[in-house]
Amino acid sequence: MKYVKYGLVIFLCVFSFYISDKAIIMVENMSPIMKEVKKFSDNYVEPVNAIIKDNTIIPGSNGTKLNERESYLKMNEFGTFNETFLVYDYIKPDISLYDNLDKVIVNTNKKSEVSLIVLNDTWDSYFENEKIPFTKVIKNNNNLKENGSYINGNGDSEEFNKLNSFLKKNKINSKICLVDYSNIASCKNNKYFILKPTIEINHSNIASVKKNISGGNIILLNNNLSLGEVKVIINYIRYKNLNIIDLSELIME
Repeated sequence: MKYVKYGLVIFLCVFSFYISDKAIIMVENMSPIMKEVKKFSDNYVEPVNAIIKDNTIIPGSNGTKLNERESYLKMNEFGTFNETFLVYDYIKPDISLYDNLDKVIVNTNKKSEVSLIVLNDTWDSYFENEKIPFTKVIKNNNNLKENGSYINGNGDSEEFNKLNSFLKKNKINSKICLVDYSNIASCKNNKYFILKPTIEINHSNIASVKKNISGGNIILLNNNLSLGEVKVIINYIRYKNLNIIDLSELIME
């Protein structure tokens, strides 16, 4: 009999919680704010799968789906509907870059953005004055900036790991490796992104190669380019209405 009573009490507690939740949801659904939120429920974006070919990959993109309840709760605090506070959940692609970190990124699916990689300090002042994001391949921790974007360019595993520890400690680790520069075995052990430039521009090919620049490209600027030639490349990118963004952002799903 005692166990029956305990069971009945537990049942009533669970049932009361169930009824309370249902009542809360019903009240929320009747709210003018929730009714406005539901009008945006069709704002669903399908995820895009990454494209894999042999050992290479082009990252896809996350989908998005409106989280009605989180949106409602956020707006209910202010007592009014505001489209700015809509909350979306991300939907991971079936074929994701994050499940294929052994593949080499050779391009991205971005339509209107590109990223730049440089090998030395030559054009730092120009990029900084023009507010142009860039990622630098480095082999030591000399003159690094807190807001800089860097790739560990040490091919030797010991030197790679030494610099990697410094970058992680100072929270300026991009977790990106570059083929032909970084120690790829160490990159794989750390589960970093591995990439190869879509386009490498140098003094001898600038005239023929720059016209191939398009959205999604990872562009490596060779050391033998002059500042004038770099400016020509930047102007051409702008002429094509492409935005230059940080490399980490470009490869993000």
